[in-house]
Amino acid sequence: MGGVGSSNDAYPYDSAVLANRPPFEDLYREFLGRIYAYVRAQVTTSADAEDITAQVFMNAYQAYGRFEVRNTTPAAWLFRIARNATLDHFRAHGRREKLRRTIEHQPMSEEDPAGMAEERIQYEALLLHVARLPERQRDAISLRHSGLTFEEVGVLMSCSEDAAKMLYHRALKALREVVKEEMA
Repeated sequence: MGGVGSSNDAYPYDSAVLANRPPFEDLYREFLGRIYAYVRAQVTTSADAEDITAQVFMNAYQAYGRFEVRNTTPAAWLFRIARNATLDHFRAHGRREKLRRTIEHQPMSEEDPAGMAEERIQYEALLLHVARLPERQRDAISLRHSGLTFEEVGVLMSCSEDAAKMLYHRALKALREVVKEEMA
């Protein structure tokens, strides 16, 4: 009795919106590693990072029916959920730990153990310096090095793309100045 497309009448979402949205499983496979890396850089233990990452994807799955591709990218949407879940974690545990962020990957190490140790020391020093940045600069560095565009970083931080670029570049400048002072 129904006409063309009548089988979709039972769904609460516009079929055009559903057609433009990738299957959730694809998003999970594509972003699991990046979301985990982002969360892991914010918290002190891998167990916490795993728990938060699981919570991120559970929240995303529950909200996926409301996700609209025309309003944001899947990456920005998932990273917003990850950022909120990480903040919720700190609030729930009563800790006001400063969020810290580093580059997405540690520097490539050499075969030389002394060189590897030196790189590890430098990496740990960078972590300390990043942790001392103002929160919005830490967030800009963290999100940008998690693979988001400046536009996506701006959306997540509720600022313009240019403001996100400014925060990111000011953070890099501050890090360069600290390293320069240490080497003097």
